[in-house]
Amino acid sequence: MCAYIQHGRWGYAVKDEIFRENETKISHHIKSAEVGLFTMDELLNFHVGQKLPIFFPIRNLSLYPPFFLPPKYQNIIPYIKPAAMFNLFKVPPSSPKGKAFLGTLYSCDSIDGETTKICATSLDSMLGFVKKAFGPDVDFKFITTTHPTLTTPVFQNYTVLEPPVEIVSVKKVPCHPFPYFYAIYFCHTDLNYETRAFKLRLVGDGSGDEVEAVIVCHLDSKNLSSDHLVFRMLGVEKGSSYCHVFRQGDILWIQQQTSGGGVAAV
Repeated sequence: MCAYIQHGRWGYAVKDEIFRENETKISHHIKSAEVGLFTMDELLNFHVGQKLPIFFPIRNLSLYPPFFLPPKYQNIIPYIKPAAMFNLFKVPPSSPKGKAFLGTLYSCDSIDGETTKICATSLDSMLGFVKKAFGPDVDFKFITTTHPTLTTPVFQNYTVLEPPVEIVSVKKVPCHPFPYFYAIYFCHTDLNYETRAFKLRLVGDGSGDEVEAVIVCHLDSKNLSSDHLVFRMLGVEKGSSYCHVFRQGDILWIQQQTSGGGVAAV
């Protein structure tokens, strides 16, 4: 799914570059459902058999590598000057990929030292941030949108198999991959508990692929700019709630119902 939520420059906003990229792949009259944007009322009223036209983009592994740096390089690579990094990996800074990587550097530098946001460059740093967010003696796990491995982007109708199921977790920590030479995840806490999360089971009408989509709803959009894509596509007023589908690679950490301070994956 192509909704990408960010803070500040990377803040609660759908990434317009991704929207524009996918818009050209589908049509010039793209609708909110096609990019995984819904109002809360729309989501809560999804019913079995309902048709949803949705586009599943392919995660570009050259922009979003799936692997963190090996431990032996974690204390070396981050301190290499950006110019040397681009030279090392033979990526021109002025290229589209180079500009995306520079954007990640800028964004991560801008949140350096903040306690509610992190650019995690290792699994240990991500888990440390998540554990601190949930507090001591709290078990947690991650969920993500799952669908079969796709070789080409697929835009088709999907049929709702079950009504949305709410994910029970008072605290949540979303993590989103950033484009870079190696895996970097931007994680942030939900300080005011102003989100709700759901799972939605779908099946592709053409491919028959089953999808379990994670959908996060923000209960207040007052911090978004007035010309934000959410308002333009959903036709809602500032302050309204809105929901977006987690795309491939996005992770939502949630609490488990037992104690012990561990971590599990689903």
